[in-house]
Amino acid sequence: MNVDGFSQQIEILRSRVTGLVQRTASEPYSQQELTAEAFEELQITLEELKIASEELQATRIVVEKERQRYQELFDFAPDGYLVTDTFGIILEANRAATMQLNVSQRFLVGKPLLTFIAQSDHQAFFNYLTQLQHINRGGEWEVCLQPREKICFDVALTVVTVRNEKGKPIALRWLMRDISQRKHLELQRQQLFTNEQAARIAAQAAEKRSNFLAEASSVLASSLDYRTTLTSVAQLAVPTLADWCIVDVIEHNLPVFTNSVIVASEPAKEALIRELQERYPIPVDADYGPAKVLRTGKPELVTNILESSLQKKSSDEEHFILLRQLQVKSQMVVPLLVRERKLGTILFASAQPGRHYTTVDLEMAEELAQRAAFAIENAQLYRQAQEANRIKEEFLAIVSHELRTPLNSMLGWVQLMRNRKWDEATTSKALEIIERNAQLQRKLIEDILDISRIVQGQIRLNIRKVDLLPVIHTAIESVHPTSEIKNIQIESNLDCSVGQVMGDAERLQQVVWNLLSNAVKFTPNGGRVEVYLEQVNSNAQITVSDTGKGISADFLPYIFERFRQADSTTTRVDNGLGLGLAIVHHLVEMHSGTVYAVSEGEGQGAIFTVLLPLVEPQPEHLIKNSEVKVDNLPVLNGLQILVVDDNADTRELIAFILDQSGGQVTAVSSVGEALEALERLKPHVLVSDIGMPDEDGYSLIRRVRAQETEQGEKILAIALTAFAREEEHRLALQAGFQVHLSKPVEPEELVAVVANLTKGSKQV
Repeated sequence: MNVDGFSQQIEILRSRVTGLVQRTASEPYSQQELTAEAFEELQITLEELKIASEELQATRIVVEKERQRYQELFDFAPDGYLVTDTFGIILEANRAATMQLNVSQRFLVGKPLLTFIAQSDHQAFFNYLTQLQHINRGGEWEVCLQPREKICFDVALTVVTVRNEKGKPIALRWLMRDISQRKHLELQRQQLFTNEQAARIAAQAAEKRSNFLAEASSVLASSLDYRTTLTSVAQLAVPTLADWCIVDVIEHNLPVFTNSVIVASEPAKEALIRELQERYPIPVDADYGPAKVLRTGKPELVTNILESSLQKKSSDEEHFILLRQLQVKSQMVVPLLVRERKLGTILFASAQPGRHYTTVDLEMAEELAQRAAFAIENAQLYRQAQEANRIKEEFLAIVSHELRTPLNSMLGWVQLMRNRKWDEATTSKALEIIERNAQLQRKLIEDILDISRIVQGQIRLNIRKVDLLPVIHTAIESVHPTSEIKNIQIESNLDCSVGQVMGDAERLQQVVWNLLSNAVKFTPNGGRVEVYLEQVNSNAQITVSDTGKGISADFLPYIFERFRQADSTTTRVDNGLGLGLAIVHHLVEMHSGTVYAVSEGEGQGAIFTVLLPLVEPQPEHLIKNSEVKVDNLPVLNGLQILVVDDNADTRELIAFILDQSGGQVTAVSSVGEALEALERLKPHVLVSDIGMPDEDGYSLIRRVRAQETEQGEKILAIALTAFAREEEHRLALQAGFQVHLSKPVEPEELVAVVANLTKGSKQV
């Protein structure tokens, strides 16, 4: 029995006693009867009260157990439980809540719950408290809980509003569930979903790209015609990748684009692009677009093109209006690269508002450009091969002509001199003609050999500090006889203050000589050639200008190419192989310099400019020149020299030159004879040919060096051979020769080499 039941029982007892008293007043009862009945009623009531008291005690026990069970559930629940007033002040908290908030229970009571809510959720918390004044249970609210001295984590709050009997809110009961793990799993699931979506999109894009590139490869491989290939590249891009596409390719080794291929989805746009290119070409040094991509070799992606950027690139208001008419929204420019060689660029442009290029589009554009670059290179190589065949045939015809012409003069005069007797003046003239034609033929052969070395990458430079003044003076003196014959005046304006360059003096002299002889050759009688030396910034600048026939605009891009001549017909006026300027170009580049040609056109003369980097002047010790000077004086006195050559004429000539210089010469024709003479004469110097029947010069020197190892004596050896390639030079030195000379050799040069070689040996 609860308290309410006990109160009802007392009220029943009071009613029964009241009724008994009233009945006694109306009916005659004796005092004894009244008392007995009252005691009986009291007895019954006492028994009922006892039962009620027992029931009340039992109810208290049950209530206490329920309270204890609630308290245990409250304290040991895995989730946090809080009781706050309606303003959020904590009144009670379970253990889980104190652990979540990292504050003990006795210090937690009285603290605002807002203290443990992340700053970003404060306003939402106030709004939530306001809502709870009007509802009994709040929906789940996810909030970032900020424990004391710990990292914020996610919890889900569920709140029940406690009201009094009048329905007024008096407290709030909070359930806090840690959902950080759930959030992590949701994030993982979202990430997996995102990855799956991305993978699906990527797979679709990859399939689309694969199909597109497969079609591109097929189209690009279908033709070797150069212009057809360029057009195919642009047509592949429109409209799949772009609303218009521009393919620019470097031609004739020029640093600018010419003859672009343009394909657009609308003819009006194509005409507008062509007008813009003609009226407002992009500068070569521009820091955007094809110019920049060609210069850097890196692609350019502009996702969103703004009017402000168009305004910045515009030269004037009309230029800006034309650019706006294109309505370009996005743009990509990718380089055409083949083995790090830049062939040109491809520009892709979009004019559709919803079509903005991304890195995915850029990747496809780069892949297309790579395949296009190989196709363009193949087309170029095919065109170059056809051109090379034509040039080769022309060159072989020219070589035949140029070598036979001086040979004809030499043989003709030799035969005349053998069959007739001439006076001294005629003989001198004949010898002069023979010598001039021999020198010409020698120069032709040297040019062919130099080109061969250039192709094989075998030209070696003897690098040292070089003063350009004596180099230029020597070159001018070399062409002076030819210029006198044509009455061509060579004027020089050389700045003696120009510093030194690092280079090979002989090769630099060859550069200047080629430019001067070229100028003299193409300048008519009575003309003028000017040579300048000056310093421009950190470079020494050599300029050779003439008043000659000039260079046509069509041929100017090819001026430094091998085997190229402006006139290769049989009716051409000027001789030569067309190799000199190619050699100049290569030698200048080997000296880290540049060379270029300028001409106003045919009949306007030409200007060739060479730029060579100067070296900083540094103090250095003077080095005495130890070379022996040969002024037609005997300098080989007392030297025993053995000459080996299977060609009788050459053997006799070499022996005569060395004998005239004071040497005691023995000449033999084979390796066997040479070994016997070496054993018998013990000469100081061996001069041997390389190419001989039975055994060559390599075999001879190896056998000589092998014998010297046993005897301990070493002979000085010079290889004098018509094999003039760099490879022969290297092999001769490896075999055991100290010096390698190419035929034909000047007499003074041969004597000087022998003298210097023996002098160096004595100094050692």
